[in-house]
Amino acid sequence: MSKIKILFILLITFLSVPSLANERISICIDNRDWYPFSYHQNGQAKGIFVELTKAALKHSKIEAEFLVMPMKRCINVLARQGKIDAVIGLPFDQALNDKLHYPKDATQETSRWRLMQVDFNLVTPKNSNYDFSGKLNTIPQPIRIPKAYLNIIKKIKSANIPVEISQQDESSFYKLIRDNTGSLITSSIMAVRQDESEKFRDKFIVHPHPIASLSFFLAFFDTPATKPELHKKVWMNIEYLRNDYVFMLQLLSEY
Repeated sequence: MSKIKILFILLITFLSVPSLANERISICIDNRDWYPFSYHQNGQAKGIFVELTKAALKHSKIEAEFLVMPMKRCINVLARQGKIDAVIGLPFDQALNDKLHYPKDATQETSRWRLMQVDFNLVTPKNSNYDFSGKLNTIPQPIRIPKAYLNIIKKIKSANIPVEISQQDESSFYKLIRDNTGSLITSSIMAVRQDESEKFRDKFIVHPHPIASLSFFLAFFDTPATKPELHKKVWMNIEYLRNDYVFMLQLLSEY
């Protein structure tokens, strides 16, 4: 075989190597503690949303770097600089629709392409006689809501009802138990978690009628690393995995 042919074969081989390597994208998550959905330990992203996203990307041979930071910095700074490709753990927000690519059905109550559906419930002190029937204007005040639940805050405020915004879910529970008055709104899973802690156990009531039920997403920014075809493929992977009973049972058992 001539040297020219050998060099040609080697050149083709080396040029083909990058196509065999996994693509890589950068994804940000909020730096708040929202166990078990998304949280961080020693700067590392953790949670159901993170692991589900990793698995969905792996099906498309894509690796991800998860960056923990305040969501405002992610969206308003790094995303504008083209340093972030996607974000996880956000419900649909019309104000962000021009910055993020959501699934087409994101405005529906339950999206087919969601990471997960999360219910939000009202919580009152244990000695409260209040029974929530779905009427927002009857909720005991002050109504404590973590600042990250922006969609819930907007819903309550749209009914001309004042809210007390807290930093985290835990601080809402602390104030509720300390003051023994008013109410708070949190995710149903967070309520269960707080009831398992010694400082809050058996000190509050979770009302079964949900305040809201929201789909949370993996949403993409407009970057060279992500295209509409990729968005749909990954969202389909998420749906497939979320409907895989064995996979989800194994995933949820870790939390």
